[in-house]
Amino acid sequence: MPKQTKRDRKEQARRGRAKAHDAVRRRQQYRRLGYAAAGVALVLAVAVLVASWGGGQGGSGAIKPSLPGQIEVSAPARTGLIPEGESAPSFSAPGFRIVKDPSTGDLTVQREHVDWSPGAPTVIVLWASWCPHCQSELPVIGRVAADFPAVSLITITTSIGAHPGPTPNGYLADAGLTLPVAIDDAEGTLAQAFGLRYFPTIYFIASDGTVAKAWEGDLPEAQLRELIGSLT
Repeated sequence: MPKQTKRDRKEQARRGRAKAHDAVRRRQQYRRLGYAAAGVALVLAVAVLVASWGGGQGGSGAIKPSLPGQIEVSAPARTGLIPEGESAPSFSAPGFRIVKDPSTGDLTVQREHVDWSPGAPTVIVLWASWCPHCQSELPVIGRVAADFPAVSLITITTSIGAHPGPTPNGYLADAGLTLPVAIDDAEGTLAQAFGLRYFPTIYFIASDGTVAKAWEGDLPEAQLRELIGSLT
């Protein structure tokens, strides 16, 4: 075996260092790829979690405000409640309701347009899904209104996403409510037409379209029952 020269030993040492450096570099690259893959997995997991939470049991994703131009309403914005005896504005807006599959029990969002105009006694409720007073009052309104089938019940969800809390469809699904819901836009077109100032706001409307009573905030069940009954 030929004897190594000093130059050969230096060259062998240099190659060894280069080989070790390449090995370190490859390990760093693999580590970075691993971090990137983990980051992508984490983002996807969070996205799935948010989508699941935002849709609630109702599925179909979170309800978003209606788009500009999708809402038609017969009255301009006002600064206070519509007085008793005056006409409530007719309106048409995108909407939805939570429906239950009778065979599986699954809850889903059913998109439907919501229209209102005079012709039948009606209770109109303006609410926000993040409002604790609305969360406690809507089930009571739904339960009492079911005892008066001659009176229509329509709700309007507005100020969507203005504060932390459940989405409109998530809240209704969790509460087991199947009320028809008109979806206000980001400008609050319907809220302004009804003079919304506090949540919830409840209008009791006679069949000719005039306001029999307007109420802001919580309403005791006995009084709620009396007011709905007076419309029939």
